[in-house]
Formats: sequence, structure tokens, C-alpha cells
Amino acid sequence: MRTFNHVGIILKEKMEGMIYVEPLKVHITDCSQSPNKIEFLYFEPDSPLPALVTGQGHIAYEVKNTEEAIKDAKVLFGPFDMGNMILTFVEEEGIAIEFNEFK
Repeated sequence: MRTFNHVGIILKEKMEGMIYVEPLKVHITDCSQSPNKIEFLYFEPDSPLPALVTGQGHIAYEVKNTEEAIKDAKVLFGPFDMGNMILTFVEEEGIAIEFNEFK
């Protein structure tokens, strides 16, 4: 089972106050601070994430078990241990879907 977490919107320029996630070479906002659960993202040109993730928005869900969530899925990236969570991107209906398994 998955629970809605946020929507990711790609920016062409960085916003003030963004957090840099060095391993993924992406600048993000904190979606928990958005009343609409929006995470704004600015990707560095050499981000290791695939074009489907860096080129369009995504929908993110919290999952209890990543392995179960990605079974039979088209995995684009991950699972990747971010320290506080396991991050995985899959493709569903032609768009990027993010799964977050919080530790």
C-alpha cells in the first residue's frame, strides 16, 4: 500500500532556500513546508537521475516496503539509501513515480 506524499515540479532556475542533495545533484525544497505538498526541484546537468525524472514532474508516495512496492515495476533509479529513507523511482503510465520508505 502507498500513501500520497508530494508532487515534484521541475524548475529551470534555483529558488532561494533550496536544499542541495549532493549524491543526486539536485536542489530541492521541503515539501512538508508547502500547503499543497509541492517539492520544487532544480537538477544539475550531471545529475545521475534518468531523463524521465529530471525532465518532468513526479508524484511521490510513502511506502512501508520498497521491495514489495517495486515488485514487477519498471525501476528507473534505486533503491537508493538516503540515510533517513530508501528512495526509488519507477515508471507508471509514462511518468516518474517516487517511492519513499522512511526508516
